[in-house]
Amino acid sequence: MPAMCRQSRSFCVAATLASLILVTPVCSQSIPIEEHLRNEYQGKTFLLRGFYSGASLLYDSSGVFVGKEVSGDWTNDGFAIVDDVHMSGPRLVVAARRLLVGRSTRGFQFKEARRKSADGRDTEPVPLEITIDLGKSSPSAEETQVAMSRIFLTAQDRLGELVPEYWKTCVPEGIAGRNKDCSFSDEVLAIPGVMPSPEHTVPVAAPTDAKTAGFSHMSIGNGVSPPRALFSPEPEFSEAARGVKYQGVVTLRMVVKTDGTPSDIRIISPLGCGLDVKAVQAVKTWKFKPAEKDGQTIAFDIMVEVDFHLY
Repeated sequence: MPAMCRQSRSFCVAATLASLILVTPVCSQSIPIEEHLRNEYQGKTFLLRGFYSGASLLYDSSGVFVGKEVSGDWTNDGFAIVDDVHMSGPRLVVAARRLLVGRSTRGFQFKEARRKSADGRDTEPVPLEITIDLGKSSPSAEETQVAMSRIFLTAQDRLGELVPEYWKTCVPEGIAGRNKDCSFSDEVLAIPGVMPSPEHTVPVAAPTDAKTAGFSHMSIGNGVSPPRALFSPEPEFSEAARGVKYQGVVTLRMVVKTDGTPSDIRIISPLGCGLDVKAVQAVKTWKFKPAEKDGQTIAFDIMVEVDFHLY
């Protein structure tokens, strides 16, 4: 009898251990992954690929964006600070808040995006939820890391190559420290994907002087008359800038063609917070009496200032 009891107890212990061995991997697999992701991402700022706008972004198992939101401006829709990362069945969910990038004496720096509260009496942070359908409930750490790298830029990316053409002079020169009017603060340069990794070099143009850049070498006078604006509607104010009561002046360079339409628009002195793209969009609709030389219309480079003021 004692031997039978001992055998029975041994069987029970063995059965219990077997059940633990079967159950433990399922439990321990998801918890370490979430802990790892939180350690890597929680409380940190990242730059979204595609600069997608909207409060909710959805990606499929291959990391392809499947939402209806549109690509926005990097100063307005690019950055987010991660508050939490967790698994919900086969989905990886990232809870974050939007961050804006605006100009200051320190260069481009972060501002927390704000919006009107539900009661309209105050403002509140702008939330962002990112959902990635991984297609499985127990992904590996490598799979979740790859998924996150398809959502956010990494150290192998270069912001200067991802922005629209009208940013292509300002951003690379500012990142390289060659243009004080487009400079970046250290906190923004520290975000993965903004500053090129050491093994990469970024070709940039010669330093830009905002006082002279963009003007034609042809002098006004002696038979040369500059373009004159005939139709110059004011730009819309971005909601993001309005939410943080941000305003100022954007300086653009452009070529006024012989038909009086603008082309080759470039940002020379930016504001950020989505106002620069609003300035570009507005100027694209402007109409000019073209420049002339000895009575003949000519293409001419000019600088224009677009004013944004709330009051």
